[in-house]
Amino acid sequence: MSALRLTVLIIIFPILFAACGRSDLIRIRLLSPVSETKKDHSLFTDESLSASEKEITVADPKTSGAGVYFLFKSIGLGYTTLTTKIENEIRNSSSAALLLKEQTTLITNFTDLAFAVGENYTLMWGAGVLAGGSLETTLNYGYSGATDETLKHKELAGHSVFLVLGHHGFGFETLLGFRTNYIKAALEDSLSSATTLKTASSINYESTGLRLTTNQVQLGIGVTF
Repeated sequence: MSALRLTVLIIIFPILFAACGRSDLIRIRLLSPVSETKKDHSLFTDESLSASEKEITVADPKTSGAGVYFLFKSIGLGYTTLTTKIENEIRNSSSAALLLKEQTTLITNFTDLAFAVGENYTLMWGAGVLAGGSLETTLNYGYSGATDETLKHKELAGHSVFLVLGHHGFGFETLLGFRTNYIKAALEDSLSSATTLKTASSINYESTGLRLTTNQVQLGIGVTF
């Protein structure tokens, strides 16, 4: 994080904290992602051709899912499940022949601990730990001798942080949230075409120590008691 961003957070957070005040309500909240930060999360790259000899098409990542929170006054628990889809296609620029197509689905389930302050205007923040999920990558090859396949994870870990702003009125809340998820994974690629192609320097990827960071803007509603 840059020094400027850290300074802004240090200034704004206490102001919001003081403005919101302590929460004395019981709240049930539901949040869902509405947008994902545009970023190339591709796990596999082609090494057989130079950059000028191939055409790479990377689709914007898409995330769906939901999170539910139960807050008793200023502390609460939540559970969030997210599904992020990543697509990447590489073709020979002169012949348009397929070299490599990657379709990755990342499913993450987080157990969240949340804190909240405020009544009519609220600030909720917290962190989550990965409680389950999966990483599955389907690969289509255009390389000679390679067989299309699906690789799955053998290790998956991670955590997340989130911040939610809320407005309360007449027993209901409207919510705007921001969430960042940090995922670390390892692929089960033994005896795969991917391993053979990597050894032959046709493709490149990391089978262990994979790191993915996803960011979502969330919208939600809540009820208070």
